[in-house]
Amino acid sequence: MRSVYIAIAMLIIILSLILPVPEGLTRQGLIMLGILAMAVFLWLTEAIPLAATGLLIMVLQPIFGIADVKEVFSSFGNRAVFFILASFMLAAAIEKYKLHKRFAVRFLKIFGKSPHFFVFGIMFVGAVLSFIMQEHGVAALLLPILLHILIAVKAEPKKSNFGIATMLALTYGTTIGSWGTLLGGARNPLTIAFLDEMGYKMSFFDWMKFSLPIVFISLPIVTFLILYFFPPEINDVIVEEEEMKEIGRNEKLLILVIAITIFLWIFFSDAIGMAVIALLSVISLFFLGLIKWEDVEKRVQWGIILVYGGAITMGKGLENTHAAQWLASKMVLISGGNEYAILACIILLTFILTNFMSNTAAVATMLPISISMASQTNLSPIIAAMATAIAGGAAFVFIIATPGMAIAYSSGYLSQRHMAKTGIVAGIICLTIIFLIANFYWPLLI
Repeated sequence: MRSVYIAIAMLIIILSLILPVPEGLTRQGLIMLGILAMAVFLWLTEAIPLAATGLLIMVLQPIFGIADVKEVFSSFGNRAVFFILASFMLAAAIEKYKLHKRFAVRFLKIFGKSPHFFVFGIMFVGAVLSFIMQEHGVAALLLPILLHILIAVKAEPKKSNFGIATMLALTYGTTIGSWGTLLGGARNPLTIAFLDEMGYKMSFFDWMKFSLPIVFISLPIVTFLILYFFPPEINDVIVEEEEMKEIGRNEKLLILVIAITIFLWIFFSDAIGMAVIALLSVISLFFLGLIKWEDVEKRVQWGIILVYGGAITMGKGLENTHAAQWLASKMVLISGGNEYAILACIILLTFILTNFMSNTAAVATMLPISISMASQTNLSPIIAAMATAIAGGAAFVFIIATPGMAIAYSSGYLSQRHMAKTGIVAGIICLTIIFLIANFYWPLLI
């Protein structure tokens, strides 16, 4: 079957080279859509390693003249790649000094021993923390804590429903929480800035009035969905409490570095950048003698770096060849100019794009298109922009959708199929919630 999957993937590329080019699309744009379809197929079937697919995406673009080699590899150096790399290094330090074990004990005391309530606790904590810092930063901090608990209960990677549910809760909780405030993700202030340029003012608390109802409705529903698809096979989350030594000087220094990192992420991420802050934190760990390079090598998942890097170059290719914009224009025609249909198209297309590109790139691509689509009816530009921003955060399906997804996948406890199985249904439900809130609640705020 593996050879059949590979043959189908190659056929997709061949078809993009020989099929007639649709009106409004270039041959390069059609090839990029072919690369997109091929990548999705290979990621879903896992016919070759996910990292190998990421590399394939990169090499096909210069081969077919879509982008030169320099451009492709410069895209690979995206800040999101370095953030993921730095997050693995921070996790290595946390594990070295067993801080995650200390946090795990406190976590269990708060959410009890019920696996169902434990999964909801991950969703809730991840969401609330994502109100004050970017979601992938939250995922990076929680991962080593959850890994310790899964190892303690002997959850088998990719086979334990409890392990799968735990990691899905990590990524979905932080993702949903990122909708709540302007601090949750770069796409949120991007949307505010875009509206401001058009003469529409929206404050920090205005954003919360629009978004928080969607967050609090979605959280319990998606938690139920995770537990429905992957009911935990254990009855109690029991972790033997090891006798912990008193926190020493190195542990205190590490806690201080993490606290400063979180402070900088909350207040200076726009000015400095999440990745730069994370890398500065890692460098400080070396200066303070808290970690050695050998500690880092044990933790860094280089395969994930390649997957995410390849996905970023694909997103750039879709933008540069205008293939993404072509897809959006076709959605306008399908909608027939109906106000509700256009809103549904905006939400659906943004959801599709954000699962194959970075959140920010997807929202940046869709915002002008969404506003243009809204201008053809009585749909408010504010509603169109907010729907784009929040749907752009609904990255539930693929590893490459957000750094948080990649971080959860790096645990080894779930596969791309597990993400897609739950993510597609969760996405449909959340898109429906966004659509209903946008139609019946948001007009009251304008």
